[in-house]
Amino acid sequence: MVKKLFIYIFIYTLLVGCNTQNPLTNDVCESDCYLDVEAPSLQIDESGYYHIEWLEGYNQTFSTLDANTGSTFLVQKVYWNSDSGIEYGGEFVSCVNPASYTNNGIAHTVMAVWEEMIGDTLTIYAGYYDDCSNKRVDSIKVVVDNEI
Repeated sequence: MVKKLFIYIFIYTLLVGCNTQNPLTNDVCESDCYLDVEAPSLQIDESGYYHIEWLEGYNQTFSTLDANTGSTFLVQKVYWNSDSGIEYGGEFVSCVNPASYTNNGIAHTVMAVWEEMIGDTLTIYAGYYDDCSNKRVDSIKVVVDNEI
């Protein structure tokens, strides 16, 4: 009896996944999750571009980035990527860590820039799948400035 109940619950879970309509109630999954990427420790200009100042004398300059998902009851895996990086040891190294997890709806990652990037505008992407399996994607632009 208990085994049949577990099998029924498993099959029901497969049929009622949030990305589909519930076949028993015709409910559609709705999510109020979102994705908002920001760089809270960097200055932002009137065009919405963030600015990071290269620190002379260092190999890299770092900043943290946040991704607010609006999902406070689930832990979400957020993926990060960038259109910029460097070649190191024969492999491409992105300027952001590839993944992080949310805590209270916010994921954090580290962005690193190298001297070769001074004057460049980087695009940083973040994305995740919400509790209804909707793909959420956002991006920011970061300008690498030389220290003033």
